[in-house]
This record gives sequence, structure tokens and C-alpha cells, in this order.
Amino acid sequence: MATSGNYKLPFNPSTLFSATGFIESCSQEESIAQNLMLLITTKQGENRFDRFYGNAVWDIDFENAKSEGEWERIFRQSMEECILKYEPRLSNAEVKVRISYLEQSNAKKATVIKKKASIHIQAILSDSREIYQFATEIFLSPLSVD
Repeated sequence: MATSGNYKLPFNPSTLFSATGFIESCSQEESIAQNLMLLITTKQGENRFDRFYGNAVWDIDFENAKSEGEWERIFRQSMEECILKYEPRLSNAEVKVRISYLEQSNAKKATVIKKKASIHIQAILSDSREIYQFATEIFLSPLSVD
């Protein structure tokens, strides 16, 4: 059930000035998922209105000196802090992240190895106390969403 304040992304402000003034909405769960994806894919400092919004892991994305375990730890800690600060609709968030590698052949029959992060977040919805789960996978260097 869509509720007031859960707006579907991307938000088109021109709809405010249309004849209907209709703004597309979504469920609370979808709204939370959209915010989590923004927190995952935004580098801290990238949001000009709040330099702390986003994940600190992108500061080290291209550093070869960081181990997979260190990358996963930084990502997990940063996301847990982001959820506490920027997603008040969730509590007791537990973030799990795992790095793996995917081997693919491109159009030229060359083998390409992509680094993939599998992300799972489990938390409690603050208003209903129900369990909320979110999962996604992203490819790193360069970043892409599957």
C-alpha cells in the first residue's frame, strides 16, 4: 500500500506543476530499498547537500592494497552507520557483504573477470516491528548494478 511521503524514484519535479499534480508513490518497503541503493552507490562527499551521505568504501575502491576482507569490513561498517543516520524507518540493521569473481566472455571471445559484491541487509521496520530484508549485487571497478 502506497503511503504519503514514499515517492518513487527517480522523482520528476515537473509533475508538481502539471494539471493533476500527481506524484508517483510506492510502498514503504520499496522506498526504503531505493534509499538503500542510493546509500550503497553514493560516495561520501558526492551529495552536495550532505557530504556524509553515502558509503565510505568508495574512497578505497581502486586501492589494490586493501584485501577483500578489509573492503567488506569497511563497506559493512559504513552501511550500518548510514542506515542509523539516514534510514530511521529501520532499526537493528545487520549488513552482510561478500566479494566474489565472475568470469565472462565478451563479444571478442576474450575472458573478462568482474569483481562482484553481494549485499544483504536485514533489519526491523521501526513502525511495525516486522523483519525487513534487502539484497542486491553490484559489480565493482567500474561500478554497475546487476
